[in-house]
Amino acid sequence: MSTKKRRIAWVVAAFTALVAVALAGYLVGHARADATGPMPPVSVGSQSSPTPSGAPATAAPTRWLVAKAIGTVVVYRRPSPAAPVTVTLSRLNPHQCATVMLVRKSRDAGGAKWYQVWLAVRPNFSSGWVRASSVTTYTTPARIVIDVSARRLTVYRDGRIMRSFPVAVGSPAYPTPSGLYFVNEKTIPAPGGPYGVLALGLSGFQPRLPTRGALAIHGTNDDHVIGQAVSEGCIRMRNADVLRVSHWVPAGSPVLIVR
Repeated sequence: MSTKKRRIAWVVAAFTALVAVALAGYLVGHARADATGPMPPVSVGSQSSPTPSGAPATAAPTRWLVAKAIGTVVVYRRPSPAAPVTVTLSRLNPHQCATVMLVRKSRDAGGAKWYQVWLAVRPNFSSGWVRASSVTTYTTPARIVIDVSARRLTVYRDGRIMRSFPVAVGSPAYPTPSGLYFVNEKTIPAPGGPYGVLALGLSGFQPRLPTRGALAIHGTNDDHVIGQAVSEGCIRMRNADVLRVSHWVPAGSPVLIVR
């Protein structure tokens, strides 16, 4: 197998492993916590998903559970109101978008249902436990895989590739950090600015910019940068491309960034 095919196969395997572990925990926990009711429409894909390079297909989850705040949400270190509080979230985030969290797993504790969720707060990959009664949930069929080395962004829905796009990535001074994130908001930047027509905020941050540097997938006012390593970690796309990605990808959808 060529070096390129091995790297693509690793991309798919990494995403599958990360999300499958999370979903397995959710499904087991939810089955225990809600044995009297129907399971939500979250499933592990049973069909193989094609890869961008035509490498061997790998089965992957096709649905993910998203939690949306319906008021103030207290995030605890453990699934107990007596546990230390990690952070308190409002129904709307600082950009006045709905506060969403990607569900990792659920558990029944003290007669109440809890969700362990990934959070859009520093440090990257922060998580905590929230009461199920403080959120509403929905599923997303979409996921994004960003290959920094190839400078490509690929959108999947229901386990199938929708399209792959060229992108600009972080510069050598501010490389795009790898890991599993999620889309936490969609905002419209100022017209004609460097963020283009739309920004899909991500749950991660640029580690080299401790006081700013929230990551995003966004448009650009300069298409010549596409395919280059020029940003402070964000993913830049052509405006028409980021609008298409937004149409396919709801808030809360997982985003895997690999190098």
